Amino acid sequence: MYRYLMLLSIVLAALFSTALLISTILLPTILCEQLSKVFPDYWFMWEKAENFINIVRPVGHTSLAVVIVLIVVGFILKKWKISFLGSLILYLPTFSYFASTMFFLASIGVLRVLWFPLIDLMPGATWSEKVFNVRYILELGSIVYLPYDISVFIVGIAVLPIFLLINPLFPFDEFWEVFFLLSFFVIILIGVAIFFIATINWFYGKFTKQNIVTWGIYRYSRHPQYLGFILWSYGLLIYDTYVFKPVKGGYFASPSIIWLTVVMIIIAIALYEENHMVKIYGEKYIQYMSRTPFLIPLPKKLENILTYPAKLILKNNRPQKPLEYLTVFLTYYIILILLSLAYNTTKSILTTLLSH
Repeated sequence: MYRYLMLLSIVLAALFSTALLISTILLPTILCEQLSKVFPDYWFMWEKAENFINIVRPVGHTSLAVVIVLIVVGFILKKWKISFLGSLILYLPTFSYFASTMFFLASIGVLRVLWFPLIDLMPGATWSEKVFNVRYILELGSIVYLPYDISVFIVGIAVLPIFLLINPLFPFDEFWEVFFLLSFFVIILIGVAIFFIATINWFYGKFTKQNIVTWGIYRYSRHPQYLGFILWSYGLLIYDTYVFKPVKGGYFASPSIIWLTVVMIIIAIALYEENHMVKIYGEKYIQYMSRTPFLIPLPKKLENILTYPAKLILKNNRPQKPLEYLTVFLTYYIILILLSLAYNTTKSILTTLLSH
C-alpha cells in the first residue's frame, strides 16, 4: 500500500515539475511564435503602436488591480493559494524577455501589459521614453543580484584566466555568454529538482495522513516547495538580466523589484501558514520549527543579522497580527530598496573606473 502511495506521489510530483520545466524552456518559444501573429512588432509604425497601447492600457491597469486584490484577499481570508496565485501572475511578464522585439508589447511581450501602471508613472513625452524610464522602478531591487554577481566575480578571477590559458583563442565575450546561459539552466534545474523532491514528500505525507511533514527534504527546510519556486524564478530573472539580448531599440529593464516583491509575498505567506500550524498543532510544530531552518540553513550570525529588523519592531520574533505583517514587510522592503540604490551606485562607479 505505502509503496503504491509513494509511486503515486512521484508521478504527481513529476507532472508538476515537468510542467514547470516546460513552461521555462519550451513554452515561451512556442508562445513567441504564435503570439507574434496576433501581436506583431510594429517597429517604427509609431501610430499603430500608439493605438495599440491606448487599447490595452485599461486592460493593464485593471489586471494589476485584480492581482493586488487577489494577494490581499488571500491574506485576509487566509487562503494562501489565492495570494500565491496573485504573486505568480504578477511575475508572468518576466517570460516576455524571451521575445527579442523592438516594440515592447509584441509577441509574448504583451504580458508586460500587466506592468503598464508602472510605465504610466514614469515621465516622458512618448511611450518609448516612458518604457525606457521605467527602469528607475524595475531596478529598485537590484540588491538581489549580489549573490550571482559574487559568483561571476569568483569565476572571473579563478576560472577565466585558467580557461583562457588553455584556450587562448576562445573569444572573451563568448565565455561569459556561455557562463550566463549555463548558470541560468543550472539555477532553473536546481529549483525544479528541489520542488520535485519537496512535492513527493508533501504528497506522500498527505496520502499517509501525516499532519506535519518532517521527513525527507523537510528536515532541512520548512518550506522547500517555496524554496524551489524562488530559485526557479531567480533563474528567470538571471535570464532577463544576463542572457537576454534585445534588438536595437528593444530594451526593457530587468524586473528585479518585481522578483523581490514576489519573494517577500511568498515569505509572508509562509509565515502566515506557520502561525496557522502553531495554532493547530501547538508544541509539536514549534519543536519542528526550532530544529529546521525556515528556507535554507544559515550561519547563526547571518540569521541574526537578517532577522534583526523584525526583532526591533516586534515583541516576538514573528509577526502575529495583520498590521505587524504589513509593518515588517514595508520595513524590509524599504531596507532592500535603499541597499539596491547603494548597490546600483557602487556598480556604476566601478564600471566607470574599470572602463578608464
